Amino acid sequence: MYASDREVSIDPTGAGIPGCAVLEHLADGVMVTDADLETPGGPRIVYVNPSLCEMTGYAAEELLGQSPRILQGPETDPALAERLRAELLAGRSFHGQGINYRKDGSSFTMEWTIAEVPDEQGTPRWFVAVQRDATLPARRLLEARRQAHVDALTGLPNRRHVEDALRGGAWLSARARSAIVLDIDHFKQVNDRYGHLVGDAVLQEVGRRLQEAVREDDLIARWGGEEFCVLTLGARQTRVLAERLHAAVRAGPVATSAGPIDVSVSVGWAAASEDRTTAEELLQAADTAMYRAKRDGRDRVCGT
Repeated sequence: MYASDREVSIDPTGAGIPGCAVLEHLADGVMVTDADLETPGGPRIVYVNPSLCEMTGYAAEELLGQSPRILQGPETDPALAERLRAELLAGRSFHGQGINYRKDGSSFTMEWTIAEVPDEQGTPRWFVAVQRDATLPARRLLEARRQAHVDALTGLPNRRHVEDALRGGAWLSARARSAIVLDIDHFKQVNDRYGHLVGDAVLQEVGRRLQEAVREDDLIARWGGEEFCVLTLGARQTRVLAERLHAAVRAGPVATSAGPIDVSVSVGWAAASEDRTTAEELLQAADTAMYRAKRDGRDRVCGT
């Protein structure tokens, strides 16, 4: 925080600023600054409404005369601040969203619109910023995106997550050195005999055992139905990992409301080669190997 080093006309009531009597009652935060973009430190705050004080934790007297930068902090995007200044210098309104900070040091997502207010001669007199705390909507959006990529039953990444990661980041596809596909044997019989709630319990436990058996930098996901997949990034012994995953599932019966159930998986694995250089090719080869394990009698590991 720093005090103004120039004369700034401040009226805490906003009486000299058109419409400020109305702004006192808005739910959105409102900040008015002078229009001086040339003096070092930039514009100074000449009015804030009660909603902005409530939003930021500052009293009006703590903000008046200060630069709006008082609300900035470590995560505030400097490029966004520069774009804001450039838009105002060009005489255009600004709309954006970024990270600001409350008086207690906590960060929040601020969405704001800033417009120029001229005087009677048409010269810029004030900048009026209408500000809204968008933290909750932003968190909800992030959570919705996260949930779209997470299997609700097992908590593992889902197929969409894997496909988006491969589509949006070619580095992952190019760096993948092996793939493993696992399918729970006779899973339909579990559902038909015990019901879907028991089947769900089996899926959850298998997912948990697999997740505990993979390495930290391996990507494991529920591929769909009773299938799981693993992508590894690095030259490692893929067959050893595939056998470890198979053994993890077979470590003991799965406890369910219908009693303990023996569960096994058919596992297919594929390592990178001259003919298989992308994650998509590895997954397809591992899937083919998994079906070979099924044909050969299930409850086994096959690879290529």
